[in-house]
Amino acid sequence: MEIENTTSGNKDHDQSKRFLTGYVLLIVSSIVYVIVENINIEKLQSSFSLFVVHYVIAIAYLLYLYHHNEFGIMKSFQKKTIDRTIILTNLFLISAYSLNRDIAVFEDSVEWFCVYLIISSIVLLSFRFFSDLPAWVKRLQAFFLGCAMVLYLYMTLYVVNFMPVGAIGMIALGIGGHIFVPLILLVCGVLIIQFRFNRTEITWLVVGSISAILICVAFVTEWKKRMNAIEKFANQSVLNPHTELPIWIRVGQTIPNDWITQRILKSDLVYSTRTDRWDSWDFMPRTVTWDEARKHDPLVLLASFSSTISLNREERVNILRVLSDSRHRSNERLWTGKDLSIPYIVSDIDVYPHLRLAYTEKYFNIRNSGPARWNGNTQEAIFTFQLPEGSVVTSLSLWIEGKEEKAILTSKQKATKAYQQIVGVERRDPSVVHWQEGNTVTVRVFPCTINEERKFKIGITSPLVVENGKTIYRNITFQGPTASHAQEVIRFRMIGGEEDAVIPSGFEKDDEGFYRRESAYDAEFSLATSTQPIPSNNQFIFQNHLYKIEEYTPIYRPQIIKKLYLDLNNSWTKDELGELLEFAKQREVFVYRHDSFIQLTQENQSIAYELMKRNYSLFPFHLIKDSEQSLVITKGQTVSPHLSDFKESEFARAMEKYFSDNRKCLVYNLGVETSAYVRSLRELRAFEFLHGSIDELITLLNENKFVATQEDNSQTIIHDARIVIRKQPLSDTTISSNAPDHLARLFAYNNVLRKVGRNYFNDDFINQDLVDEASTAYVVSPVSSLIVLETAKDYERFDIKDNDNSLKNASKQSDGAVPEPHEWALIIIALLVVLYFKFYHTRSS
Repeated sequence: MEIENTTSGNKDHDQSKRFLTGYVLLIVSSIVYVIVENINIEKLQSSFSLFVVHYVIAIAYLLYLYHHNEFGIMKSFQKKTIDRTIILTNLFLISAYSLNRDIAVFEDSVEWFCVYLIISSIVLLSFRFFSDLPAWVKRLQAFFLGCAMVLYLYMTLYVVNFMPVGAIGMIALGIGGHIFVPLILLVCGVLIIQFRFNRTEITWLVVGSISAILICVAFVTEWKKRMNAIEKFANQSVLNPHTELPIWIRVGQTIPNDWITQRILKSDLVYSTRTDRWDSWDFMPRTVTWDEARKHDPLVLLASFSSTISLNREERVNILRVLSDSRHRSNERLWTGKDLSIPYIVSDIDVYPHLRLAYTEKYFNIRNSGPARWNGNTQEAIFTFQLPEGSVVTSLSLWIEGKEEKAILTSKQKATKAYQQIVGVERRDPSVVHWQEGNTVTVRVFPCTINEERKFKIGITSPLVVENGKTIYRNITFQGPTASHAQEVIRFRMIGGEEDAVIPSGFEKDDEGFYRRESAYDAEFSLATSTQPIPSNNQFIFQNHLYKIEEYTPIYRPQIIKKLYLDLNNSWTKDELGELLEFAKQREVFVYRHDSFIQLTQENQSIAYELMKRNYSLFPFHLIKDSEQSLVITKGQTVSPHLSDFKESEFARAMEKYFSDNRKCLVYNLGVETSAYVRSLRELRAFEFLHGSIDELITLLNENKFVATQEDNSQTIIHDARIVIRKQPLSDTTISSNAPDHLARLFAYNNVLRKVGRNYFNDDFINQDLVDEASTAYVVSPVSSLIVLETAKDYERFDIKDNDNSLKNASKQSDGAVPEPHEWALIIIALLVVLYFKFYHTRSS
């Protein structure tokens, strides 16, 4: 008896060792996988080497079990060995997902599916302790095993097409066997039920399975419901043949803006569907229209069997641009940028609080962390910078073979042609920055290879925002290659005084007066000082003209408003609408619905509340007949189409014709935030514009007055900074510059926008006079771009010539007029003459 007990004890001890060994290997493999998945390890040339690590761990445990006679086609699935087989299969599951990085069967899984898979594995592993657990825990195990069985069945069906290929692939060191892992997990689940469950546990198992299935059914039902609504709206558009806007704009206004809608719009673009899993083998490269990694969401895949969206790819991308606030992803690409990241950023800032402007130079290092490939894995970096109102890009540099090459300013058409030719055909070094609507610019850098980090610099001249008695500088934010692990050095100085400046924590001041901090990238970095009166003695002189900044004080004129037009969307609140309607009882109030204006009355106010459900609005300013006695009251958020999104529509042509008569609409925005649509029209000087609260609006209406903006070739207004920049002929030649050249740059940029204004919807709005004005000030605008090419011959080939009589690229040294080379020569000669006469006079005396 003692011998039997000893033998039994030794067996239990050996089994415990095999369990412990399996758990340790599983933990090690999991940790390695998580580290690689979440920490960017750039030095590895291929993720295949990481797969080998996981595969070796799994094979080692397999051999260990085989050595102890616990592995085999029949042995692995016996009651006494099934728990070790589950450990082994989960090791191969990790190995399979590691291999998936190189040989993609599943696209990148969405987060909820990853969590579901992890929980399912933990549940399956927990059945080793099933007999020792209380009854209520066993029921929970059974419930979650039911959920897991649905998952494993789905995964098995998903890969069934690949199983013949996997069977052949088993010849290659057994690697093809990974395709059978979901099937083995499903079999293990069935055997657990057979070996461990009684009637009670089976009941809970069924409840778990039904729960998972019901969730899928609920999603598919909602998917089909929304799909039908989109189809109905699109198909019934023929009943409104005179509508001026594209159908996708109407669809985007009305559909719920949530995660389900995002998945509907991104089906095929981002999310795998039945069409690219079962209907075809698609080896042709996709046309990149939405720059987001492909994803695998089982709910989307299942729903795609019920119905698919009829809106074409372009229409869906247009809606996504608006609803997701990720317009950057829709930039046209010549090369991918999926492996690019930003490891280091330097922000060098000059702040002029007394002039309410700043100049920011941002340096970016771009790293390509992709695997080595036969073509070098060349990629293209695209950045979208969000600029404060009135800001302008005034410099660009690209480092080529370790040397800084400054950009040349030219027309937008020439820059675009040169970049596309060199990047698309010749594959050499250019960088370009283009103006975009909504205070944004895009920067492109090519090529970005795994052999070196690319480096570029962008310089931005910005007015400072005045809010509640504070003058505020905010960091220039961007979208592009990920900066989640970027380090940033911020250096700034306050030129013209730093009284009452609020210096953020972590900054230290050096002997030269610069504040410096090194930390993780901080997109929310800001500086604030008390707003001070602008000194009268500030001027910059250029080309016999004097530029000067002054305080802007709004000028009001008598204005009787008879009609109020409400631009309603979901940013409005019921209280705001109610308060406004209560006040406006003595005036006519209109809303725009179904391609016509409707006057609101007590009987039809429900129309207004219906319009407040829309995601965004595009108010038809061109339909206002009496613009002098009408006021449009709007409220916005960043979500809205840009003017360029519907530039070819009847709506755009009607707007162009309307504003070509120099008409200006009166617009009042509730709050500070405006939609991209309204903000762009404001930039182009289509409005007399004010923003504020409802109480301030009521005061204006009661006093029968509204703002009168006066801008022309001699002055431009930057509202958020509350400054006006004036340009006048230089009458006194004894006056010298004591302000930076940014005054002339800001004036030219805003003046170009004003002149483009009413012609923006016209394809030929770009003319040489506008290009010349932008070129002289060296500012990126709707008509001009900065471009860096590799050689002087490249510039000659594309007829890109530098303007010698210009401000050139802005720099940190541009504090006033910087002498040109010939001027430096004259200064040196003058100094030598002075020294000569001084020395001669000393010797004579």
